[in-house]
Amino acid sequence: MRCAVILSSLFGIVFAALSFPGTPIPILEIEYSSRRDDVTINEDKIRQNMRSTQGGVYSQQVVDGDIALLYETGDYSNVQICTTEVRAENGERGVRLTVIVEPRVRVAEVEVKRRRPEGGLDDNLAVKREELLGVKPTSWETIGVSENALRAKGTNRRPTVTKAGEILREERLYRDAVAMEECYLEKGYKDVRVTPKIVAGKGEDKVVFEVEEGEQGFIGEVRFIGNRAVGEEELKKVIRLKPASWRSGKEDSNCFRIEKLEIDLDRVKDLYVNEGFLDVQVTASVDLVSDPKNMGGDKKGPVDGGEGSGREDLSLVYRIVEGQRYGVEKISVSGNTFFSENDILKELRSNSKGQEVFDQVGLKMIRVDGLTRGRAFSVNGLQASLETLQNMYGRKGFREVRVNWKMEPLEKKGDCHVHFEVAEGEKFVVDRIEIQGNRFTKDEVIRREIQLAPGDVFDTGRERLSKKNLEGLNLFSSIETYAMETEDRNRQKLIVKVQEKPKNLTFGCGVSFFWAGTSDREILRLVRYPFIFIFTGPKDWESLLEPFRAWMAQMQRKFLTKRSEEI
Repeated sequence: MRCAVILSSLFGIVFAALSFPGTPIPILEIEYSSRRDDVTINEDKIRQNMRSTQGGVYSQQVVDGDIALLYETGDYSNVQICTTEVRAENGERGVRLTVIVEPRVRVAEVEVKRRRPEGGLDDNLAVKREELLGVKPTSWETIGVSENALRAKGTNRRPTVTKAGEILREERLYRDAVAMEECYLEKGYKDVRVTPKIVAGKGEDKVVFEVEEGEQGFIGEVRFIGNRAVGEEELKKVIRLKPASWRSGKEDSNCFRIEKLEIDLDRVKDLYVNEGFLDVQVTASVDLVSDPKNMGGDKKGPVDGGEGSGREDLSLVYRIVEGQRYGVEKISVSGNTFFSENDILKELRSNSKGQEVFDQVGLKMIRVDGLTRGRAFSVNGLQASLETLQNMYGRKGFREVRVNWKMEPLEKKGDCHVHFEVAEGEKFVVDRIEIQGNRFTKDEVIRREIQLAPGDVFDTGRERLSKKNLEGLNLFSSIETYAMETEDRNRQKLIVKVQEKPKNLTFGCGVSFFWAGTSDREILRLVRYPFIFIFTGPKDWESLLEPFRAWMAQMQRKFLTKRSEEI
């Protein structure tokens, strides 16, 4: 598309160099042309987006900028500016710029039609047309970006479906089609397909979204076949695609989605692998529930209007081939020089219990025991063992220790050998401690909670304890600790980076009144003495104001007593 533009630019440069060496080149004429005879171009709009003007001086750099500006308007799919040598009536030599554009077509009308199974199109949609045209597509540039990030960039408005009068862009039509499919999928139409079609017109084109709805699919039942070691109830706890119930959470859904099924397959497999079934195979199939009641009239009908749409209750069947369950028969270590293998194995036996690891099945932190000889192999147990070795070396200053592992089956069926390979790295000492981010909290308040000091072995356990102590102060919204290298390869500085919580200020105002009468009969003759006090400061300082309030109350009583005696 831009080849002609490049050739035009090269021609202009050569022309200027040969014909007008070292002299300004005047632009004598500018003419405008369209590659489409059925679309009228707006010459005024083109002129407003160009810096080259008739009577001005020709510059190839300015012309290249004009081409870029015209593309940025979004109104043209192709832009070229050609240069031709011309002579004015007075004999002056100059150039003529010919601006050739290919305008983008505008949308005349947007329609949504249902494609019938037997062929042809009709308006009998299961989802209302207004709802489909009102969906909010996700821009390709904002996929995976949080709402807060969009607001920070000033992107508050989400894009809308293509409307009549807008410029026709095919990439936007496919984005709109995906948004319409999402709308159908949320209502259970698992096989829906939306295809945008362009119907050419004179100057403007019509857009038709053709919808192949398919049947509504909702999970009516879930069955497991081949599960002997893990119960059905335990398996149902890890999947999200299952029949709806009053206890269903936000993540649970009975609306069939192939993406959710793939995630559930991985979670079922992870559950088995964590129980030692390393060769497990899990597949799933979706069929109609073979219950005659599911074919009744009450399950037929549109979701939001229309006729002919049906509903299918689906049976989701997981087929599981568990395979052999592996047990840990042997544990070995290599690459260790600071600790002996016996010391490491003893550490794994005694200190790997109750380690906190992330459970890939439950997607949460849990406490588990490390791998032990004679017990089943588990992924969580392996993580606990790796964490134990990391902590063992970290306590001695080996911050950069790396522990790799491999598992090999033994001759006896079901037994495996777990081998840990240790890359110890350097042993580090604390060079100094730097505190960052504290604007109001004094360094001394933070340093007294840090369990490390310059010259100490860089103990990662004490580093974690220091962070926990700082969190206990309840002064910071975030705390980060990490190490940075220094000129000495065996010394690192500890960086403690904090972000302080905002100081919540309180404002108070109180008014006290004392009424006094000269006699019991003169109850309407009241004398009021207001006493006002105002205080501001952090909430944590309110307790410091109690003595001041007591003093204020005492002074108030003395003042009012004196005034009463005078009356």
